[in-house]
Amino acid sequence: MSSFRFRPGDTVALIACSDGIVPESRARIDELGSYLREVGLKVEESRTLMRRIGPFSGTPQERADELHRLFADPQVAAIFDLSGGDSANQMLPLLDYPAIQRANKPLFGLSDLCAVLNAISARSGIHTYHYRILNLVGTYRERQREAFYRTFFEGLPDLYTFDFEFLQGEDLNGDVIGGNLRCLLKLAGTPYWPDVTGKVLLLESLSGNASRILSLLAQLSQTGALDRCSGLLLGTFTELEGRGESDVVHDYLLEQTRERQIPIVRSKQIGHGEDAKCVILG
Repeated sequence: MSSFRFRPGDTVALIACSDGIVPESRARIDELGSYLREVGLKVEESRTLMRRIGPFSGTPQERADELHRLFADPQVAAIFDLSGGDSANQMLPLLDYPAIQRANKPLFGLSDLCAVLNAISARSGIHTYHYRILNLVGTYRERQREAFYRTFFEGLPDLYTFDFEFLQGEDLNGDVIGGNLRCLLKLAGTPYWPDVTGKVLLLESLSGNASRILSLLAQLSQTGALDRCSGLLLGTFTELEGRGESDVVHDYLLEQTRERQIPIVRSKQIGHGEDAKCVILG
């Protein structure tokens, strides 16, 4: 369990390392900033937050430079990425992983940011956080705000504690890697692919029908990840569940792990849902 906590007056930075934030989301960002200030934090919006170059908040180099600046700034206690989309992996060759390791501060994100979160954990050896801070202004804002405050100000485990059930096995322990299935697989075959050996592999997804998700799971299996991980933590597969097809994921993974019988856990409180909890990666 991470011991990270905020102190009154700490600065948090908001950034978009993947696609930039659309102007229509300005009101939500303002509401988020207001809440963070209410609980005693200072808020800095990075120069690469809103869209300004087509769908992007900046060029890959500009986004990487801005992330470096925030990691290096001693006034910034934590960095929250608000973005999603497709372009986060453009930054990976441009990141200074030793400098990020020296800074060793929390980076939070979700969805396409899984590519950056896992690359940083793999190359820098620091923890990153699978969590979307925009949940604080979502449908379950009161519940999320209470968990956020209790976790990051009072040191309680509320945001790390989630309901779950076992599909296979009885015990699941270990360091966690992974996240969004499609975005994690962007790292396959690159120097940024995390070492899966002995790790718990987190998998979740926003989009994708049964055919697409099974294709991605087949690719994951072909990397050897299912042969080396210690277990699976399955979050929500949003589109699949909306179609009533989520059992195809469970059936496929149970078949693929039939010989090893590794533990498989699923939770409806991890993933893209606005009531989702936080998972520490690395």
